[in-house]
Amino acid sequence: MKNNEMILLVKGARQRDTQCQLALIESFKPLMLSMIRRYVYEADAVDDYLSEAAIVLLNAVETYNEDRGVPFAGYLKKELFYYFVNVAKSHKNCTSLDFSPGDDESLSLLEVLADPADIEDDYVRAQDLLALRQYLPCLRERQRWIIEEHYGKNRSFREIAAALGVTANSLVKLHRRAIADLRTHFGLNLIN
Repeated sequence: MKNNEMILLVKGARQRDTQCQLALIESFKPLMLSMIRRYVYEADAVDDYLSEAAIVLLNAVETYNEDRGVPFAGYLKKELFYYFVNVAKSHKNCTSLDFSPGDDESLSLLEVLADPADIEDDYVRAQDLLALRQYLPCLRERQRWIIEEHYGKNRSFREIAAALGVTANSLVKLHRRAIADLRTHFGLNLIN
């Protein structure tokens, strides 16, 4: 479409001529769809955003000033750009719980989220560890040191035995006594 025709359509649309407004919307539909595809990632909402783009076009008709020497197409492209960039920003941190997290389209994100029972188990485990840490100082010094080294620092019994200068076998016996003391304290008289 030539620039003169475009200016006539813009002037007609500004005077609320429905035919001019529809002609402008139809002629700029490819530009509007391009902007929607580039900045909005909701495939099922294209028609809604196309309607919003038409509103942006009609507002641009009202605010367009041809005396500035900018073609209407360039002015409209800028207006659409700013509008859809703002739409994309507003949806940037929104995550739907209905989207599929992977290749398996049968599960939604809501179904993949942690089960509340897991959260309760984690809480109970944290409370048990807290109670264990409170009781550790009640153990004899060597027993406590072995428990901290083996479970806290993930060292093997051979490494700990070498550091203490004892045999690994005597260290294992000391470890068993420490575990038995812990079980007795917590009321867990279980057989190892």
